[in-house]
Amino acid sequence: MALQPVTVKPPPALYRRLERVAALTNQSFDAVLLQTIRGNLPVALEDTPPDMQADLAALIKLSDDDLWAVARSPVEAQQWRRHQTLLRKNASGTLSEEHQHELARLREATDQQVLRRSLALALLKWCGYTLTPGDVPAHGAA
Repeated sequence: MALQPVTVKPPPALYRRLERVAALTNQSFDAVLLQTIRGNLPVALEDTPPDMQADLAALIKLSDDDLWAVARSPVEAQQWRRHQTLLRKNASGTLSEEHQHELARLREATDQQVLRRSLALALLKWCGYTLTPGDVPAHGAA
C-alpha cells in the first residue's frame, strides 16, 4: 500500500502531545499520527457482518440524541440473566442441544446489540463528545 502525502496543521498543543507520545513509545511521529487516525475512525461497514451492514449504515444517519439512545440501550435484564445461566451450564458441560441453540441465538443477539452500541459510541466520539463509563449501562441493567 502506497502512502499518500498529506499536509496537516495541528494546533501546537496537539503537535507537542503527538511528539511526546512518539518519544515515549520510541516511534516516529508519522507512525503515532497514523495510529491515532486509525484508532479514532469508526468501524468500516465492510468489516461488519453482512447481515448487519444495512442496520449499522442506518446508524450513521441518526441524530446525536438517537445515537445516545442506541448507545444507552441495555440488554434486557431477563435475557442477560438467561444468557449467563446458559453460559455457566455450557461451561460445566450440562447444556442440552436445545439449550445450545438457545445460547447461540442469545449470543448472536447480544453480539449484534454490542456492535450497534459500539458503533453509536464511536460515531458520538467522532462528533466530538467525550465519553465516560457512566454513559453506557451495564449488561442486564434494564
